Amino acid sequence: MKSMVIRDARKTDIPAIMAIETASPTAAHWSESHYGKALSESGRLIMVAEQEQSELVGFLVTSVVVKEWELENIAVSPVARQRRTGHALMTALIDRARQAGATEIRQEIRASNVAAQKLGLSVGFVQDGRRANYYRDPLEDALLFKHLLRHGQ
Repeated sequence: MKSMVIRDARKTDIPAIMAIETASPTAAHWSESHYGKALSESGRLIMVAEQEQSELVGFLVTSVVVKEWELENIAVSPVARQRRTGHALMTALIDRARQAGATEIRQEIRASNVAAQKLGLSVGFVQDGRRANYYRDPLEDALLFKHLLRHGQ
């Protein structure tokens, strides 16, 4: 298995982020300019998973404006799925949130996105509610998940 590094995203990562997002039908789909703006905002954190030879294989976007962080998007390239890339990104996010003094991380997941639900559960998220008909194209419920952060762990 190739070694992987989780790091903060840079503007030069946007084309790779866009490619990963395009190959991930369940990801939130943002424009290139939206990612560029998010990178320059102090209230957002974008982290990427990078393999040897600087190949980006995953990313996540989190709103960090308040103590209750919100995971807005996460995607892993098809070639890196089932290789714990998502798990590494989520673990790094949880560590970063703890270091920053956040109290929890929230996430909304399509009811049909079983892989994302399993990923969240594997790193300590719990289902905390449901929003009926939240998503469009197709119309679908959102399952609400949260991870309560204990500090000093």
